[in-house]
Amino acid sequence: MSITRRSLATLTAGVLIAALPATAAPAAQQQDVGILRLTVTQPDGAPARGSVDVVAADSSYHGYEQLDESGQLSIEVPANDFKISISPAYGDPDMPDNTLRQWVPGKTTYAQADTYRVTAGGTMEVAERLLPPSPITVKARDADTGAPITRVCVFVDPRRSGCGEPEMTVSGLVPGPQTLRVYTEDGNYLATDASVTVVEGGATAVVDLTPAAHLETTVVDATTGAPVAGACATVAPAGTGELPGIGPLSCADETGRLRLDLIEAGSWNLFVRPADGSPYGAQWVGKTGGTGEPARARTVKLAAGQTVTVPPVRLDRAGIITGTVTSAATGAAVTSGVVSLAQAEGLSHLRWGTSLDGQGRYRLDWLGPYQWPLLFNTDDHARQWSGGVPVRGQAKLVAVRAGATTGYSPALKAGTLLTGRVTAPEGGLVVADLTFHSADTGEVVGEVWDYDGEYQARVLGGQDITVAWRWSPTFVRYAGWYDGASGTGSAKRVAVPRTGTVALDIGVSRIPAN
Repeated sequence: MSITRRSLATLTAGVLIAALPATAAPAAQQQDVGILRLTVTQPDGAPARGSVDVVAADSSYHGYEQLDESGQLSIEVPANDFKISISPAYGDPDMPDNTLRQWVPGKTTYAQADTYRVTAGGTMEVAERLLPPSPITVKARDADTGAPITRVCVFVDPRRSGCGEPEMTVSGLVPGPQTLRVYTEDGNYLATDASVTVVEGGATAVVDLTPAAHLETTVVDATTGAPVAGACATVAPAGTGELPGIGPLSCADETGRLRLDLIEAGSWNLFVRPADGSPYGAQWVGKTGGTGEPARARTVKLAAGQTVTVPPVRLDRAGIITGTVTSAATGAAVTSGVVSLAQAEGLSHLRWGTSLDGQGRYRLDWLGPYQWPLLFNTDDHARQWSGGVPVRGQAKLVAVRAGATTGYSPALKAGTLLTGRVTAPEGGLVVADLTFHSADTGEVVGEVWDYDGEYQARVLGGQDITVAWRWSPTFVRYAGWYDGASGTGSAKRVAVPRTGTVALDIGVSRIPAN
């Protein structure tokens, strides 16, 4: 998602994910085991309390334990090389502070940590002293002009966040490299994940923030020119139709005035959706009126710090598309899935589409009177656009008429079955996210999350695809492309026949995710 609207919950989510204990097979079931014995002290030398994560360097094992009252831990683990992290609990022993997590010896990231070898029948003794929690003061400046920004905000976690003028001090961080979310409240600068170095006893960091672009317009009735309040808007990279899955929308006030902030420099299309219950219909904003096709939308070019005013958005009255979705193979209703205007993530289909009901029926009653491509994403059929095609540009357009109902009841193609194993560099099965892209357009044509190292997914045949993977073993994230590629440009094309099954094993590697 190119527009900068990432939630401040991003860092929180990362902390929570890292805090969840992973499961591992009991070490006693392993044939070759040894003992890892850890002693941890506070900065003043007193016994430390908190939680400990013991992670195999090859991601094959993850143990989660608590330090005892003497600051010690003894754990039986399979013979292997391990990295160790400690989350101190300076207050309640049962409430470790994951923001203060450090990796042995005295590091702040998994990548920096040393490995400790536990041999079969042996004991590895490890001692660690906690780094003293230290503050950092953050100042911000304009990345283009170098001028100081008078009020800056920082987010680390819900306890360590806030805004200050002209600077913000965050306390209680582990000395070493850290990533802070730095932003402003006025919408004039793009938020950034800043890499800073926390120094024992305190330090000051200056972070450059890029000026945001802004878009302004007025939303009016296409016939009368009267302002329309409550209509909300977002932008998508020009020509893509990629509507955002998360984040707030900017909505028109009682005068119809609408302003979008926090936009990156680039070329954009504007999408407007009226409020629920409005008599008006949604539209991609075109040069002279609304359209249902992103390819026909007006392109707005924005530079950093620039505010561009778009001619008034003229809303037409809404029409309805409704129908029943069935399976082309069986004729039975397809009762689980989403009909939308764009790829739907999580609950974003509630914004850009609707769910199928128990009889396979759907209803979209907020679209403007234009021709629209519709995306059908269901559990047991290949993802496909109206007309049974894999990419938006090939879609059959469904015409909407103001105040009228259009029926569209597609019979979905099952698609070609892709199946295979997902393996780590060492050869073991791993859990990973797989995303299948059109090799010609880059659009997502399918995705799957394998639970046990083996996957099955359906995509429409008669096309070439590329496969992206994301592998997130404990405390680290890797990403790449089949077969061994690190970027989309070098990804191997895979020909998908129109029917049958394709066996495709995916080998992941330790390419750091962006």
